[in-house]
Amino acid sequence: MGALIKMVSVARPRIGFHHVNSISLSARAAIQCLSDAQIDPFTIGLLVNTGIYRHKNTGEPSIAALIQKKISACKPVNNDSDKSESTFSFDINNGGCGFLTGIEIIHSAISDGEITYGMLVTGDSEPFHGLSENFNIHPAAAALILEKSENSTGFSLFRTYIFPEYSEEFVSCTFFHDPKWFRKGRNILNIKQKESYLDLCVNCSVESFFNFLDESGIDLDEIDLIISSQSPIGFTGMLKKRLGLNGNFIELEKTGEMIYHTAGPLFALKKVWDDNRFRSSENIIFLTIGSGINVSLALYKN
Repeated sequence: MGALIKMVSVARPRIGFHHVNSISLSARAAIQCLSDAQIDPFTIGLLVNTGIYRHKNTGEPSIAALIQKKISACKPVNNDSDKSESTFSFDINNGGCGFLTGIEIIHSAISDGEITYGMLVTGDSEPFHGLSENFNIHPAAAALILEKSENSTGFSLFRTYIFPEYSEEFVSCTFFHDPKWFRKGRNILNIKQKESYLDLCVNCSVESFFNFLDESGIDLDEIDLIISSQSPIGFTGMLKKRLGLNGNFIELEKTGEMIYHTAGPLFALKKVWDDNRFRSSENIIFLTIGSGINVSLALYKN
């Protein structure tokens, strides 16, 4: 038995808001997802957050715990006690591949009968508005709810392929900067992406994709949909040309030089969820790419 996708929701900044809080944005996506699925927050047994670029570079407490509080994911044990049984929540820091890493963990908990519903939430925003270097990521968040499958449908296979020889191609880090004109110093986010990173991402994805097909036993012509990362810029377009599966790929509309990072695959999923292409597809492959270089894939069957 696998895990089925019950609902997916996304959240963007409201018009006119420039100082975007990734935590509030992620909570808004989660609340909408619960509402659309008609599920009470306290029925979520496991909540996993996979966002990377966080409001004010928050490290502790975990973002998942903050989201859990905002969506009221806890319940009283009984009417005579103020003790509560809370949803188990934690963060995963695995860059662009965190989405599938989180789903694999939730999938295992559901398959083992430990939980009924699990939720993955992810969101990114500039830590301090206007105080980052080379930050070109859309502030956006998304949430997904998984439930138990009673047959062989849903997620059935997960694989991650690593290419550590390319670990320096994409690096993001923070450094302390204390300009005299500013009232106090900040930890400034800096992103460094080499020109060769895009080509290497595509090459590593193609190699991983065909290795995954060999392991899954699925032929190329049996694939109905490919839902992939939407970053780096140009990745989806180049990958679909290399694989020769133009009609199967879900590519979001380009908006200038901005991209969706950890929420990208969920925005692509939302697009085909709303137009029913997801439900009408039998074999769906999720493919995510992240710095490392890491490539994660999963097979989903309807």
